[in-house]
Amino acid sequence: MKALAVFFMLLLALTMACGGSSGSNPGDAVTEMFDALKAGNGERAVSCMSESALEEMDAQLEMIKLDPESSAMQLAAVGIEIETADIPDMSVKDFAIVMFSSPMITSIMESTDVSVGEVTLEGDIAKVEVTTTFMGETETHTIDVVKEDGQWKVTEFGFNM
Repeated sequence: MKALAVFFMLLLALTMACGGSSGSNPGDAVTEMFDALKAGNGERAVSCMSESALEEMDAQLEMIKLDPESSAMQLAAVGIEIETADIPDMSVKDFAIVMFSSPMITSIMESTDVSVGEVTLEGDIAKVEVTTTFMGETETHTIDVVKEDGQWKVTEFGFNM
């Protein structure tokens, strides 16, 4: 149960913070993922994530797989519909697509303003300053972005949980 709560905090942090992507530069990557989340386009949002970001989600998915029935009910309670029978065989990409396509995520993102600030480059690694405003609260975070196969992708979301 605690692991699922931590997962939701991580997911909310991701959606409030921004994203990354196959953009031509790190700032574009952040903007592209935000746009994908806002549109409820889970496939596009997942394409914006680095392999290490997906690995982080895989650890959470494995916890959910320990109790698929309870997990499906808890997810449904926050507006994310996943069939209990689908959970045991889900890949992390499939899981992320369902999560990021959910009306709950879309609703949060529609209410969130994101602006990209300073970008610091060090080779194939970048830090992108992102300011978010959600429910009247404005926060600034640093999002880690990495170049994978020639494309910029979000790797860490700038939140310490």
